Formats: sequence, C-alpha cells, structure tokens
Amino acid sequence: MGEMSRRPLSRRLFLAGSAAGALTVGLSACSSNGSTPVVSTSGAGTPAASGFPVTLEGAEGRAVIPAAPSRVVSVGFMRDIDESVSLGVVPIAVTTATNFPSGLPPWVEARLAGGKAPELIEVGDALPFEKIIGLAPDLILATDSYTLDEDFANLAAIAPTLSYEKAAAEDSWQTRVTRIGAAVGKSEVAAKTVTDVQAKITVAKAEHGKVLSGKTFTFSLLNAESALATIVLPTDASAQFLSQLGLRLADSVTKLPQNGQAGRAVVAQENTGLLDADVVLFAFRTAEEREQVESDRLFQALPAVRRGAYVPLEVGEALSMGFPSTLSIPFALEKIVPRVVAAAAKA
Repeated sequence: MGEMSRRPLSRRLFLAGSAAGALTVGLSACSSNGSTPVVSTSGAGTPAASGFPVTLEGAEGRAVIPAAPSRVVSVGFMRDIDESVSLGVVPIAVTTATNFPSGLPPWVEARLAGGKAPELIEVGDALPFEKIIGLAPDLILATDSYTLDEDFANLAAIAPTLSYEKAAAEDSWQTRVTRIGAAVGKSEVAAKTVTDVQAKITVAKAEHGKVLSGKTFTFSLLNAESALATIVLPTDASAQFLSQLGLRLADSVTKLPQNGQAGRAVVAQENTGLLDADVVLFAFRTAEEREQVESDRLFQALPAVRRGAYVPLEVGEALSMGFPSTLSIPFALEKIVPRVVAAAAKA
C-alpha cells in the first residue's frame, strides 16, 4: 500500500485517492459484486437459533464469534463504522475519522440522530492496544483497516477480529456490509440494506440519466506537494460512482500515465487544460487549497469553469464517493448528484 500503510490514515488516504482505487470495481456490477462471506456455524453442539457461533475467514485471519456481540469496537478507517451503524449496531468505540470536526462522518451522525455516540479512539503512529483492551470488546471490526497486516495478531488476542475478505482496498461495499452483518447477527438486515442502496442508485440513474448519459467528467485535487492530481482510472471508486449514473471519465485524462498515488496522474499547471470535460469536479481539504486552484488563470479559462459546469467538493463530500458504504452512497446521491446534474445540463 505504500504510504497508505502508515498512520495517520485520514489525510494520507484522501491524498492517495479512493480506497477502492484501481483495485476494485466498487459500485459497478452491483448484482454480482457483493460476494457472500465464508461463514460457518462451527462449534460443539447445535448452533443457537441466532446463528452463532459464526466463523468468518479473512485475508489476515479467522474470526470465531461465539455469540451475538454486545461490545463492538471499530478500528477501521471509516467504513466499518458506517456499516455497523447502518445495521443498527452502534460500536462502543471507534477510531477517529479526523477529516470531520466531530470525528464521525456526517452520514453516521445523521443515522445516530442524537442517540448515544461511540467513544472516539485517538490513533497516532499505532493503535492504542491498551486502550482497546480496557474497552473489553467482544468483537473488533477491522475490514477497513490499512494496517491490519501488522495489527491482526495483537487485535485477535484481545477479541475476535473481523478482517477484510481480500484487502481493505479491494472489498466492495456489498462484501463489507455482508461480512459485518454476519459477524453481528444481522445478515438479513444487511441483505435488505444492500438491496435498498442498489435501488437508490437505480432510481438516481433513471431520474438523471437523460442529462448525464454520455457526459464526460474529470475529478481532481491537490496532492501533498500542492500539485494538480487527477483520477485517470475508470475503476477508481469515485469514477465508478459517477459512471453508474451515466457519466464517463474524459479521454483526456484516461490517456495520461499514472504518476501519482492510487490511479492518479500529476498534471503540470501549464497542462491544466487537460482537466476540461463536460463536468469538472475538484475536492478541497481547505479554503486555501480552493483559493489556490480557483485563482489560477488557466483554471479560470477552462470552458467547463466558464460555463458554470464546475463542481467544488469539500473533503467529506469527496470521501462519500471515494469510500462507498451503505450510508455514504445515499449521502453522495443527495448532496453531490444534484450539483453534478446542474453542471452537466450546461454542457
């Protein structure tokens, strides 16, 4: 994973682009991409009516969960929190999502709706294992952890730890919620949640397809060196999200060689014109970054910018597309898609 394998995760993962990156088809082929986890009801005697004990195999190891967990801790980047909350299981503690002022994504806060929020675990260069031990968890969710290869043994010594199936950057959102559903005894809820979210995507495409179908887009940000970095792979999770609605990544960027992290290409300022498309999206971490980009005369000269087909996004909005979950996808459909549709209508 290169830089993504070191903490802190939040900033570096955003700089690196979508967690799904070039390694997963993310949102696409929804009917076939949510694989069923390897689950068995192993153990002595007859399994309880709830389906426990449950055994879930993962890339980093096996989780044997003897009974429905009541003290769940999440140590993933963000999507473990999303999926457990979407299933009605609020972890007692979660690692902080530092891209957000409250430490929780807005789509999670909305679902909690004033209810009891999980305790936030601050993470430095390593997980605070003593803190996690003190929480006495009976299940640790780590399907979205980018350091699980290093941490699994220590976590599994504390409590059953749910690994990703293939890799944090490869498991689809359907796979993740299905695995977590099995781990917390909510498999039926997970299956319905997948169906509901896929239906929302279908409705959005039907509603906006006439405007969006065939329109091109580019999606960029400033990298750690404050240089323009743009998505070049249609398999990037953010690109997948937009493609499902009928858009396609502009040829001007898909032809660029990857010279940035996670399927991005660094574009020299004098080549800003390559970023033009029917819709131009940009994500910003700070107001200063936005000012830097929008004040540049070459950016201002882009035809898309001049006709109002430019969509600026805050980091949290961008993460809702780049790290898809059953909570973040509806958020993106509500908050981002109408702005993209308005921009595409000006093409």
